[in-house]
Amino acid sequence: MTQANPILAAKNIQKAFGDNQVLKGVSLAVARGEVVSLIGASGSGKSTFLRCLNLLETPQAGELAIGRHHFEFGKDQRVPGKAQLALLRRDVGMVFQHFNLFPHRSVLDNVIEGPVQVKNMAKAEAKELGRDLLAKVGLADKADSFPSRLSGGQKQRVAIARALAMKPDVMLFDEVTSALDPELVSEVLAVVRNLASEGMTMILVTHEMAFAADVSNRVGFMSEGVMAEIGAAADVIRKPQNPRLVAFLNRFHQQAGTAPA
Repeated sequence: MTQANPILAAKNIQKAFGDNQVLKGVSLAVARGEVVSLIGASGSGKSTFLRCLNLLETPQAGELAIGRHHFEFGKDQRVPGKAQLALLRRDVGMVFQHFNLFPHRSVLDNVIEGPVQVKNMAKAEAKELGRDLLAKVGLADKADSFPSRLSGGQKQRVAIARALAMKPDVMLFDEVTSALDPELVSEVLAVVRNLASEGMTMILVTHEMAFAADVSNRVGFMSEGVMAEIGAAADVIRKPQNPRLVAFLNRFHQQAGTAPA
């Protein structure tokens, strides 16, 4: 899969919080239909980079192109306005660690909120779309339930359906299983795996190494605010070259009680 004509291209993205330079010039190009996983220790900058891709965080320097959207960042560049951000987020879906569902609305109403309010889709059409998406994530029977009646894994699958309802060009996943009990992780990963098989363009920040190796076209290892290594998933996970990546994977396997693949 080539990145010659990428649907997403981030170049030299830099982000600091006060004196803490979290991103020191990160670049990534992603082809349509590609799945890229970002791994690395806590504090390496991977979640901040993901948030920069839909401008939940505004970089101080760099360039970002996603589909029809293009932004340049720097001292002489204007900060994107609300209208630009709204258009970008119509095309770039994001699913977070925590589900952020509306507790006073049914599962179906949570899913159709975006298409109705942002895209002005007719409610009947949105409900049909919403029911189809709930079926896709295995929750067809929960349309009329409220979030308080769902497990964590079910809530996360609703959050994925809600993001898909906007029919985004790119989906971003920020450690979507990290807040779940271990027995619920597999049901969420199964949904992501199905999306990958359908050709959804995705960037995932994850600590699920085996899953990253299995579902991703490429894996990027972030360390100290840079993309320290990126390549084919099997090579990065199973034949790492960067000494920092070797040390990270060894620590990961020690903590998980598993042997390196």
